[in-house]
Amino acid sequence: MNDIRDKVIGSFFGMAVGDAMGRPAKGLKSAAVRQIFGAMDEFKDVRPIMGKGIKNYRMQGLYGAPTQCALAVGDALLENKKQFLQKSVKNFQELAKSGPEGYFGIYRNHSACLWRAVDLLEGQEEQVSVQNSSTSLFVNLAVPLALFQGKWSKTLAGQCFDVCLLMSQNRFEVVGTVLTGFLVTRFLALDSEENSLAPLDILQEAIEICCQTEVEYQQRFPSSVDGGLKGADAMSGALKGLAGKFYEPDVLQWLCEYSNSFTKLEIHHPSQGFVMNLLPLALYCVLHPSEPNFASTLTHSLSHGRETEILGALVGAWAGALYGFDNIPASWKSGLVNAKEIRLRAEALSVRRGKKEQKDLFNMEAGLTAKEFEEGKRSLPKGTKKGVQLKSSDLWDEEEDESIIPSKEDRAQWRQFQKEKTKSKRDRRKNIPSLDDL
Repeated sequence: MNDIRDKVIGSFFGMAVGDAMGRPAKGLKSAAVRQIFGAMDEFKDVRPIMGKGIKNYRMQGLYGAPTQCALAVGDALLENKKQFLQKSVKNFQELAKSGPEGYFGIYRNHSACLWRAVDLLEGQEEQVSVQNSSTSLFVNLAVPLALFQGKWSKTLAGQCFDVCLLMSQNRFEVVGTVLTGFLVTRFLALDSEENSLAPLDILQEAIEICCQTEVEYQQRFPSSVDGGLKGADAMSGALKGLAGKFYEPDVLQWLCEYSNSFTKLEIHHPSQGFVMNLLPLALYCVLHPSEPNFASTLTHSLSHGRETEILGALVGAWAGALYGFDNIPASWKSGLVNAKEIRLRAEALSVRRGKKEQKDLFNMEAGLTAKEFEEGKRSLPKGTKKGVQLKSSDLWDEEEDESIIPSKEDRAQWRQFQKEKTKSKRDRRKNIPSLDDL
């Protein structure tokens, strides 16, 4: 296998691996990740904690919505590269049809921003969503586009820009999607045998891409109020700060404080589901690995907890593009559910044409979701033992509904909201058990 083909396959396959490896810990606090799962160095089984902190079953080794959405775009691109946007819309809508109880169609994700985005595709005259989601869920749509093109260009930048607009018009999500595509091509071009990643050089290039995209966004949507007066160059500002503090111990804390300026949600951890901090965190993990290989990079990134599904998909795509398919551990390749079909599509992207033996996307994903649903029903315990029963909020980060969060500008309401939130957490706090305790 030649080097570039190995890296293309590694990126797409690595995205699915990172997504699947992160799913069991999605929403889990970093301390709980360590106590319940230890190191995230394999596909974890959630059955031991079903009913004791987790209610939504996640099949061991099965990827979720970030990869499913990327598959929708990838299959559309391989079918008709000139009309991939229209084909992507069709695929997104197909995946939303008739799924098991408790699922949005056959998507393996319960995020409101996903079903809103897909619902809004119906009757959408222009290919621009009215949704304003900035959770990072849609940035991975750029991965198949970048792998198909192979090199960065204005055409690829425009495709990444437009594919995000199908699902979200949010300034930060759009810029993040273009940045994701650029970084895939940048890591594809990088020699993984080099002694140094030259992280500051890569960050400087990423800043330039962000600046260009921010200008383009402002021209196309001059009335956008995302991020207020400071929002126009927010993502490039985040990367500039990351570059300036890259080797300082408080760099991730700074990132949280910076992100707080652009969202109603209070950001305490860089792995929370907001693109302004989550995407730079993923890039930091790839550029500052504990050891320069795929496994260590992904394992370390997932130790941050919280939005591990999206974080894993991002890090897996970038690290896979950097280190290649051969560098992914054999046990991870064999442990990934649907590995054969994921690799077939990765190989198809590497040669820019579909393979006849690929399964139909809808039937493939419907079968996987149905299997997860059936396994989940069998895994629910009839009763939980006293002494180990947990409330999900003790282990898992709660996703706040932005509609009920008061503005930070109303200081009285904001202080009262935070006071009640702290009291609620204190009243229900329990000790986090380890698997041995369960």
